[in-house]
Amino acid sequence: MSVFGVAERLRSSPAQAWTLSFVAFAVSLAARFLFDDMLPAGFPYLTFFPAVILTAFFAGLWPGIVCAVLCGLSAWYWFIPPFNSFHVNHQSFIALLFYACIVSVDILLIQLMHGATEGLRAERAVTRELYDQQREMVAQLKDREERQQVLQNELSHRMKNTLAMVQAVVGQSLRHAPDLKTASDTVSARILALGRSQDMLTQSNWQSADIRSIIEASLVPHVDHPGRFQVDGDPIDLNATQSMGLALMLHELATNAAKYGALSTDSGTVGIAWKRREERHFELTWSESGGPVVVTPTRRGFGSRLIERVVPGYFQGTTSVDYRPEGLQATLTGVVESQTT
Repeated sequence: MSVFGVAERLRSSPAQAWTLSFVAFAVSLAARFLFDDMLPAGFPYLTFFPAVILTAFFAGLWPGIVCAVLCGLSAWYWFIPPFNSFHVNHQSFIALLFYACIVSVDILLIQLMHGATEGLRAERAVTRELYDQQREMVAQLKDREERQQVLQNELSHRMKNTLAMVQAVVGQSLRHAPDLKTASDTVSARILALGRSQDMLTQSNWQSADIRSIIEASLVPHVDHPGRFQVDGDPIDLNATQSMGLALMLHELATNAAKYGALSTDSGTVGIAWKRREERHFELTWSESGGPVVVTPTRRGFGSRLIERVVPGYFQGTTSVDYRPEGLQATLTGVVESQTT
């Protein structure tokens, strides 16, 4: 510990500070008596000055002042003629005035030095705090830049995925449409289905979307009365690609049902149920009933390939479509990946 550190510790303890003041006075007085015969005449304060200086430095202002007063009175009484009295004459007055000026200057300089030291310590503390704040700000800025870069990369990745899916939908829809108007209507409807799934993803910061939310958003255009759809299943989170793929599949199934199946009549209903099979594996079933008699189609368009080939790829699974006379049934099985891909 430095000398200033020792002084600060003593000044912070009143008991130690005042003890030092009286001990310094006693030692200086004893030394003055001990060396009285050896000291030259006219120097009554020779042993008292160090006591006052050391006390003021280590013990503080008031202990230093008290030590100075005690030392001054002792020197006046025992070592300034006439001895053993507090008689004031021209000689003693000059000696006392000299002593008072010297110790006052000493104590003042010591207090100024302590004040400057404390100010320097405070400035160092402020500098250290500012440095820590600057370092923290630099770290935050670096972290913000890294997150910004991650967000930019993630946005680019998502846009590429979305554009690739849109490109596939548009290309296949145009390729298999009988005329331009049909192609335009089909593309618009499928892109709207993608848009509804993206709305669900946006609400969850594009991390994942609950399967029920995707299903309900995809079926909104076809809900004409409360009993039209029966939706039932456990909470399952789907990532962005799987959410958009499932939205396309449901759009195709609902569109076909509105044209040829259960949704083409007022009494027809559709049941959508899903469940977990093991860990991340799940199964989703679309079941129609109450509609016209189902006939197996002779021609397979892009919608059928989307349901049976494209969408299952997003789930690392398969889709089976059963054209039962009482109503079409489609079953999707696969693996759920809730992290964004």
